[in-house]
Amino acid sequence: MRRLLIVVVALLLTGCFKEKGAEETLSTFVNARFNGDLDRNEMGDYLIGEMNDSIMAMEEEEFENFSDLSKLKKKKFKITHSNCSQEKCFITYIISYDQYGDTSKDFRVDNKKIAEMMKVEKSWKIQNVTNVKTYIDAEKPLDIESK
Repeated sequence: MRRLLIVVVALLLTGCFKEKGAEETLSTFVNARFNGDLDRNEMGDYLIGEMNDSIMAMEEEEFENFSDLSKLKKKKFKITHSNCSQEKCFITYIISYDQYGDTSKDFRVDNKKIAEMMKVEKSWKIQNVTNVKTYIDAEKPLDIESK
């Protein structure tokens, strides 16, 4: 009985300190972005390279506009494919969200994207995100102005 207790405690402790995989890191980042939980430094903790540099170089007002997702409501996040090695991972995923105007839902947006992840020390970071395909379902006619 005592040995069983020791094994269970050891498994629990090692599970608590397990490093996040690339897919889990990406999922955590997307959820935190839609919840509005990330400030500039926290966002930078998930990013590397040009993506991180561009976030850190933004003026405060530009960053506020970029990080404000209050008019978006995430509906679905699904990883459809991943191709990973020890140091690099390409994850294809679909994210769907509703975009709201002043009073009602204006659009349903479905994006298919590929995230390029790099392993830095013991954690995965997002190096680049490429948009593959976007589908927009408008709830009402679009008002397009010509310039």
